[in-house]
Amino acid sequence: MIAETDHTRGKMTRDRIREKVKTIIQLPALPAVAKTVTDLADDPRTSAAKLGKIISADQALTAKVLKIANSPFYGYPKRISTVQFAIIVMGFEVLKELVTGISLVSSIEKDGDEAFEGTQFWEHSISTGSIAHRLAQDLGYRVSGEVFVAGLLHDMGVTVLHRYFNKDFHEVREMVRNTGCRYLEAEEQVLGVTHADVGGWLAERWNLPDHLAEAIRFHHTPSVAAKNPELAALTHCADMLANRISPAPADFDRGNECDDEACRLLGLDGHEALEEYARNYSEVLQDAVQHSKDLIMRHGGTL
Repeated sequence: MIAETDHTRGKMTRDRIREKVKTIIQLPALPAVAKTVTDLADDPRTSAAKLGKIISADQALTAKVLKIANSPFYGYPKRISTVQFAIIVMGFEVLKELVTGISLVSSIEKDGDEAFEGTQFWEHSISTGSIAHRLAQDLGYRVSGEVFVAGLLHDMGVTVLHRYFNKDFHEVREMVRNTGCRYLEAEEQVLGVTHADVGGWLAERWNLPDHLAEAIRFHHTPSVAAKNPELAALTHCADMLANRISPAPADFDRGNECDDEACRLLGLDGHEALEEYARNYSEVLQDAVQHSKDLIMRHGGTL
């Protein structure tokens, strides 16, 4: 544990930070079209025609969806010219993931500085979402857009701290550099909260489902989650795997260890089983990650 020093005294309390996070007007709202598409796609009564009509009202999103549907990944022999047919080709689940991912990549800060590398952050976020989706498939969990979105958004608190608490963010980084402690420990010392807490509060501001906000907030401590600990555990393990297979792990995740209880929640026998999974499926995971990056960042995003 890091000893309290003079520079950590007088910082905003946990409650004050939470209130500030909730009242920052500039915090991006979840794009309305993403929320609408997700809600409709989860309704078994929704048709491809109805979804297509919603998406077609957004010209930029329409262009991106059509571009993705016509990409070599789907290999359709003829040109797809309507959103409705694109939805039929891709399927509702893929559509939910892509629309949410594209909307959020377009709406959240990607600019960086010497303390925050925006492109690296987004690559890690998309990797985590993609791996969470793949892990859920391999372990027999119901695959839904929420698994991907939980992985995509798990570190969103980092961007909030960087943008709105920049002085403290730099102080956290300096503490990590000077003491070798983990980012989570430094965040607690400097701010009294972690980026996971802040990300959970941002999810609440977006009115995301409670279990999704919970997965974001407890992605480092999934066994604490009460509503859907499996979703939090999938997010946690995917976060670990994303850093495991990446040539450049996220700075704010350095030193974090895999939670054995999270592995057990998913039916894995501790972190050793996850390591074995990473070794056996490294190429598969890398292919899945590259697929998502190509679709969201190259075809749909603005990076």
